[in-house]
Amino acid sequence: RSLVRNRVSDYPVLVSYALLGNDVCNGHPDTIAHMTTPDEFRANVMDTFQYLDEVLPAGSHVGVAGLANGSMLFANVHDRIHPIGSLRNDVTYTEFYTYLSCLEISPCNGWLTANDTLRDLTTKRAFELNDVLKDITATSIYKNFDIVYDDIPIADMQAKWEAQGGHGWQLIEPVDGFHINQRADALYAEMIWEMLEKEHPDLLGKVNPNNDKIKQLFGDQGGY
Repeated sequence: RSLVRNRVSDYPVLVSYALLGNDVCNGHPDTIAHMTTPDEFRANVMDTFQYLDEVLPAGSHVGVAGLANGSMLFANVHDRIHPIGSLRNDVTYTEFYTYLSCLEISPCNGWLTANDTLRDLTTKRAFELNDVLKDITATSIYKNFDIVYDDIPIADMQAKWEAQGGHGWQLIEPVDGFHINQRADALYAEMIWEMLEKEHPDLLGKVNPNNDKIKQLFGDQGGY
């Protein structure tokens, strides 16, 4: 609860609310038992949104991103060599994931595993939580902000990259084999911005009237 705004003098805010995978990812051997349940998830989200309604200036927006489908991680790298095995080509990501689980330090036992059933159950829970988010977005009304829900376009990002001649594994951070990398971040940012401009232009606010003056003072900084 660190967000601070002056609700009288501050402009409306665009809040990005993205949990990504925290509610299904953990390092416990009995990982499913430690995942957030749909009921717990609903209560937590509603509590957060109530807090936002108390601090955000009127006319604000909350962009909600669903949990990512982390099954693409194993699918893309399971038979590839992890960097720690690059000298002798003898450690695959499957073996790396198993090692992390054995040490009980895996960031996500549910998705970083060779167990097909466990990966499917983790994805199922992530989609159940996304259904909760969709329901809250469709049925909840707040005084000071509206809500827009969108799935994280993991599959679309990969398809776009592969259409350019790339491979899915090139979008994954090679060391932890768990997060997307900066290449994927750039794709994600591009796709989200295009989606906002096309489907939700009202979320972006007015064009800064000082843009020309900023360019005059600071020159072309490549969009920054």
